[in-house]
Amino acid sequence: MPSDQPPAAIGDDTRICRNASVLTAGVSGETVMMSVKSGRYYGLDDIGSAIWQHLEAPRRFGDLVDTLAADYEADRAVIADDARKLLAEMASHDLVKLE
Repeated sequence: MPSDQPPAAIGDDTRICRNASVLTAGVSGETVMMSVKSGRYYGLDDIGSAIWQHLEAPRRFGDLVDTLAADYEADRAVIADDARKLLAEMASHDLVKLE
């Protein structure tokens, strides 16, 4: 999902919400998404799909990272950096809202 927009600032207290107008479907363990607004399709790999599932209800970024770190038994800082990049990209395409 390349974009020319700079990434949004995402801190531990940033609240993340799915955009309700995005349609999603699971396909072979991955998530396929369509933005109704733009008519564009996007795909998430297994980790991106896990992040999307954890955002079923709005939540704070710090809580999301803690959950992912427990799920994947990986370094929290690495997970936070990767999740921050993905969510900023998703926000630039209006797939999630950052508050």
